Amino acid sequence: MSGTEKSCPCGSGKPYLHCCSRKVFPLDQIRWRHTGQDLRRRLGDFADQPFFAWEAARAQDLYLGCMDQQLVDRYDDFTMERCFEWFIFDYKLSSGKTVIETFWQENLQDLGEKGSGLARDWANSPISLYEVTMALPGEGLLIRELLGRGVIRVHDVNAASEIESGSILLMRVLKVGEEYEFSTSGLALPGNCKEALLNYLYQDRQEYFDKRRTKARGWRSYLKERAHKINAYVLELGASGAQQDQDSPGKSGLERMAVFAVENWQEALEKINQSGDFTLLRDLYDSSGGFRQAAAALLGRSCGKKPLRVVIGHLLLTPKFMVITVATTGFMQEARRMLIALFQENIVESIGRRRERPAEGMTAPLGFYSWPEPGYAAVADRVQDGLKALGYGPKQQKGALKLWYDFCSKEQPSIRKTAVWAATVIYAFSRLENEKAVKQQDLAGQYGVASSTISSRFRLLCQSLQLVAYDNRYTSKKPPLHGCRKTILF
Repeated sequence: MSGTEKSCPCGSGKPYLHCCSRKVFPLDQIRWRHTGQDLRRRLGDFADQPFFAWEAARAQDLYLGCMDQQLVDRYDDFTMERCFEWFIFDYKLSSGKTVIETFWQENLQDLGEKGSGLARDWANSPISLYEVTMALPGEGLLIRELLGRGVIRVHDVNAASEIESGSILLMRVLKVGEEYEFSTSGLALPGNCKEALLNYLYQDRQEYFDKRRTKARGWRSYLKERAHKINAYVLELGASGAQQDQDSPGKSGLERMAVFAVENWQEALEKINQSGDFTLLRDLYDSSGGFRQAAAALLGRSCGKKPLRVVIGHLLLTPKFMVITVATTGFMQEARRMLIALFQENIVESIGRRRERPAEGMTAPLGFYSWPEPGYAAVADRVQDGLKALGYGPKQQKGALKLWYDFCSKEQPSIRKTAVWAATVIYAFSRLENEKAVKQQDLAGQYGVASSTISSRFRLLCQSLQLVAYDNRYTSKKPPLHGCRKTILF
């Protein structure tokens, strides 16, 4: 029986097709979505202001400090996005209020009725555990909160294709009009972890209230106060399960990634569209119609007569590179074999080896730097292309790439999204040269990432390399006034 023929989880007893799937939201819901998007952006910008810098650093130490240090990566996009979200929603400032509560009170008059209502409701939304009861292709998920509310419908097209029914999610769910949305990226565990998670939460909640010598008063206050601790426990539980079920100890993320140089991206994209081994998820072009990138799911072999094929990995195609990541190291050999058979001589594997001079058609940064990981080389290539598009010359491009190389050599950051780091390096270099025309918000839109994510990565770059305005390690520009060279960027 297909998912849409099952009884609707809302409890009506009707098939899903004849119940919740028929709910059509009015035009007002579109306005709610726009209000929610604007509120997210404004919250990120508000929390990223300099006067929160000390509080943000303390929050980061608290959030990461309770985690198993083997799982901590301060340069990992996923970890830092969740840390920043926790800082906004749950961390208590020295005033005793959260960032979102402070934002709501200071901007009450400017938010409008919808915005003010959302901010007030979101301020009271804790993270919680949810069980996925049904994936709705092209729509989202039906999820059941394990600690409170019944089944709710979450609008998230990507989650519908990535998360299976029965999975357990640690998420913050935000109400937007008549819909619900996930606050940020979440943690998903297999259903067999549910009992262990619930046992931990009930025991930890009791200990939490015992220490305060108060009776248990429900879940909301506990979840708000202990969100970072719960996150650490779930992360450890998920990591231990992943090691047992997927990879043997010692396997690195690099072993689940391969990078290929592409001779002709048009031909590669056409083959992806025509092949039954791929499902094209999206292709992006800039405002002038130039190709930026395409993403596709890589499918495994079909199982007997069953039409269902497992997604074994994902492919990212840019004008010069093809990057594949697989779910487990066991899929890598199959993925390589499929790619080489399909694309043949149009791709060449292994990017990042040192060369005496650039090969024909190869850009300078890949030829003159020995990148520790393929992902670093892919970021470098996007940085150079981005700087060219903005009108920066070869000397400036070289300075920006040296900045990125120095950071990679020192910190070895994890690369999940090349777009995040490319936008960050371009923004950092523009700040070094005091180019006010390059705005963080514009880069966020161009690269399809959150402005707050660029900001958090920018702080990490500045802190690691101790960047100052007109830093002579990376820019040839001279400060207009004596003493400007010592101005710290952040």
